[in-house]
Amino acid sequence: MTNISIWQDKIVLRTDEPLPYQLEKFAKYNEKFSAYLLWFGKQNLQRIFQTYGKIPVTRGQERIDELKIKLSEFKGMEPLVQSSKCADDFSSLNFKVNPLGKYQARGVHLLTHVKRTPLFADCGVGKTYMVLVSTEMQINSGVIAPGKTLICGKLMTLESGWKQDAKRFTNLKANVVWAPAGTKRRQKLLALLNDPADVYIINHDGLFVLEEELAAMNFQKVVVDESTILKSYHGDFARKGGKFGKTLMNISKRADWRVVMSGTPAPNGPEDLWGQFKFLDDYGFLLEPCYQDFKNMYMEEIVFGKGFGAPSKWVCPPESRDRIKSIIDPYAFQISIRDNIDLPPLFIIKRGVLMGDGQAEHYMEMYTSLSTIINDSTVDIDIKLTQLTKLRQITGGFLIDHNEEAHPIEDATKLEALDELLEEIGDEKVIIYAQYKWEIESMEARYKNLGAVTVFGENSSKKNLENLQKFLNNQDTRIIILHPRSAAHGITLTNSHYMIFYSGSYSAEENYQCIARIERASQKNTMFVYYLIAEIGAHTVPNEYEKLAEKIEDDGTIDQIMYEVVQQKQANQNQLIDQRDINLSILKKF
Repeated sequence: MTNISIWQDKIVLRTDEPLPYQLEKFAKYNEKFSAYLLWFGKQNLQRIFQTYGKIPVTRGQERIDELKIKLSEFKGMEPLVQSSKCADDFSSLNFKVNPLGKYQARGVHLLTHVKRTPLFADCGVGKTYMVLVSTEMQINSGVIAPGKTLICGKLMTLESGWKQDAKRFTNLKANVVWAPAGTKRRQKLLALLNDPADVYIINHDGLFVLEEELAAMNFQKVVVDESTILKSYHGDFARKGGKFGKTLMNISKRADWRVVMSGTPAPNGPEDLWGQFKFLDDYGFLLEPCYQDFKNMYMEEIVFGKGFGAPSKWVCPPESRDRIKSIIDPYAFQISIRDNIDLPPLFIIKRGVLMGDGQAEHYMEMYTSLSTIINDSTVDIDIKLTQLTKLRQITGGFLIDHNEEAHPIEDATKLEALDELLEEIGDEKVIIYAQYKWEIESMEARYKNLGAVTVFGENSSKKNLENLQKFLNNQDTRIIILHPRSAAHGITLTNSHYMIFYSGSYSAEENYQCIARIERASQKNTMFVYYLIAEIGAHTVPNEYEKLAEKIEDDGTIDQIMYEVVQQKQANQNQLIDQRDINLSILKKF
C-alpha cells in the first residue's frame, strides 16, 4: 500500500514496498512519521506519480492545487521573457531619460511585465536604470503601491549608485536606510524606514538589523543587487550567505515581484545559481526545491586523494552544466557590455617582477620545508592551505609570524616595480587592488605625497565612503588602494582608466568586478589593467635550490598560478563550466 500527504513543506510518502532507485536519493526516512519525506515541489511530485501512478493525496490537496496555480503562472513568464528580449515597440514606455540603447528599453519592458527576473548583465550596462525605471512605471500604473519596493545591495552602491540614479532617471523618492555604527544607530535606521518613500534602499547587512520591521512592511517587490551573496544559501547553513538567504526569504514572503542582479552569477560553477533561483522560484520549479535535491540531481563528489578524511568537492559535470543552462536560459535576461556599447579598448598587461635573492630564498624554503627564518623569527606551518597564503605574502614582500606581526622582506622587489609603473603612468589617477593589510598600509604611507587613500576592512564604513569621494572629486587624490571585497561591486571609477593588481586571489568574481569599476558605459579613455606577477630566476637562488627554481619557472609562482586560474574561470563564466580540472591543476602544482 502506498499513499502520500502534504505536511508543511514536505511530501510524506508511505509505502510497504522498497523505495525504487528513482526516488531513493531524493527521499529521507523519518522515524516519527514512519514514512519517507521529500521536499514539496513539482519535480518530487512528478517522480512519485511517475513511479506509482496518480496516487490520491490523503491530506493537503490544497497545496497541490496551489502548486498547479503557481506553476501555471511561472510557465506564463517564459513567453513574456522571450518576447521582451526582442521587443521593438516601446511606445508604452515613458522614459525620463532615454536609454543608452535598445537593450535597456527591452530590459525595462521585461522587468515591468515579468514577476521573477534573473538580470544577469555585465557591470556598467545600466541594471539600476532598468530596475528603477520599471519600478516607477509599475507604481504609476498601480501594479505596485508606493513604499512597497525594497532594494538591497552593497553599501558602496546605495548613495552613489541607487539613490543617485533614482534622482537622475526617475521621479521616485528613494530612502537609503543606512547609518554608521554607533549609539542610536537602530533609532536612526527606523526613522529612515518610517519616512514615507516610493523605494527603500538598504545594504545586505541591514536586513539582519531590521528583519522584523522589514518583514512587517509586506513588500510587493524585492530586488537583490550583487545576488551572488546567495550562492551559499543552502537553506539552513549558518554562514553569511545562508543567514542572508533565510532573512531575505522572510522579508520577501509577500513579494510577488522579485529580481536578482549580477554580472557574475556563477563564479565557481552552476552550483552558485541554486540560491539565486530559490529566491526567485521558491517552489523549485526550475532548480529543485532544496539544495540537497539539487546536489543529488546535478552534482557529483570529486575526492582528492585516498583514505578516510580525504578532501573532496561537489561539482557539476559538463552534462549537468548543459542541462542547467538549458533550464535557466529561457528565463534569464543576459546582456554583454561589449555587444551593446561601443567602449574604448581594454588592455590586460602582465608585468613580471623578478624576486630579490633573499625573497626568492624565503619562497624556496616555504615551498619545500614549510618553514623559513625572517628577522630572527621562525615562521613555520603544517597545513597546505596556509602554505599557499604564506607564499602569497612572500611575493607581496612580507611575512606574518605566529604572533600576527608582519615582517617586511628587505630585498622584496614588487613595491619598487610599482614605483616604476606609477612613474610611467604619470599624472593620471590610478586604482590599486591588494589583498593584505600590510600591503595596503605600506602603499598608503609610501604614496602619501600623491594623496593616496584606502578602502578596506580596517577603515570604518564612513571613512571608506569619504575616501572614495576624495578619489572621485579631489584632483590631488591620485591614488586609491582598495581591497576587492570592500570596493569591487557597484561603484563607478571611470574618472580613472589605469588599474593595477598588486596582489591577487583565486576569485574570478573579484577579478571581474574589480575591472568592471572602469569598464563601464561612461568610460571615455583606453583602459590599462596591469598585473604585477612575482617570478623566480635561477640566478636568484642558492645552488641547492637551482632544480627547484627551474621547476617553479615551469609551473609558475603562486602569483602566476592564481593569474592563470582566474583567467580560466573568467573564460568559463558565461558557459557555466565546472572547476574540476582547475582544482586538480592547482593540487598538482603544490
